Order: sequence, then structure tokens, then C-alpha cells
Amino acid sequence: MNFSVTILLALTLLILLSACAPVDYSRQAVFPETQNDKALIYFYRTPGFIGSTYRFNVSEGKNVVGAMAQDSYFYLFTRPGRHTYSVDERNKDQGSSITINVQAGKTYYIKVDVAYEVMGGKAVFTEVSEAEAMKLLHSRKYVIPAKVNASTYNVHAEQ
Repeated sequence: MNFSVTILLALTLLILLSACAPVDYSRQAVFPETQNDKALIYFYRTPGFIGSTYRFNVSEGKNVVGAMAQDSYFYLFTRPGRHTYSVDERNKDQGSSITINVQAGKTYYIKVDVAYEVMGGKAVFTEVSEAEAMKLLHSRKYVIPAKVNASTYNVHAEQ
């Protein structure tokens, strides 16, 4: 490998890592019960080599609702109605968005694949059935939420 290719690869890796969301994993999986007045939404990453180092925040508008990394999941409780989730505003060009209508007391599952792009991965959000989600969800690592947005973010944290 010549020197210019090595430099290009190093710079590309540096750019990708600088946009990574910090992720803390739990030592145990957390799967809460539904709540009568809110919808429960799970977001989970699919396995694969493409985009495996790509980490990003998931947002609703300007509010970060969770962080995604390879083989991970998080959940949130939210009010009934129409919600749009996407890659956070800093990295909007690196992902799609999904809009879903949710009902109180129901559970929803959003699979997040990473498609190959020239400068890294691109998040692709897809709503899936419970049966499809359960094929992978229980083998993902639970991402501990940040302390922000405690009203919608899950509130379990390591002791």
C-alpha cells in the first residue's frame, strides 16, 4: 500500500470516528412492560461488517432519544401520535428518517440497518413486526441512556 493511500485511509477513519456517538452498554438486558398512557418503541441495530464502527444518535427533532452502535438496542416511551425519528442533526446526511403513528399501550420495533456509503455508513430505519424484531433483539446489547431527556428516555441505569 503506498503512502498516499495510507494517509487517505487514516483521514477517513478519523472523520468517521469524530462523528461517533458515545455509547455505554449495560451489563444486563432491559425489556420493560408497556405503559397504558405511552407507546414503547425499540430501536435495534442489525449485525454486519458494513458500518460496524459507525455510531450515531437517534433524534426526534432536536431532541436526542438514544444512541446506536453495532449490535445494540435502546427503547423509549413516548406519547401517542405521529413521531419522526432520524440520525441527529449533526449527521443528517448520513441517514434516513422514519415517521410512525403510535398508540398508547402498544409496542413498536424499528430496525436500523447501515448501508454502505463512500464516506462511511448510512443509517436506514425500518419498522418491523414483533416476530421479525425478536429474531435479533434479545441478542443485542442494551445501550444505557444519557441523563438528558429523562421524560422520554428510558431511565434504567447501572447502579
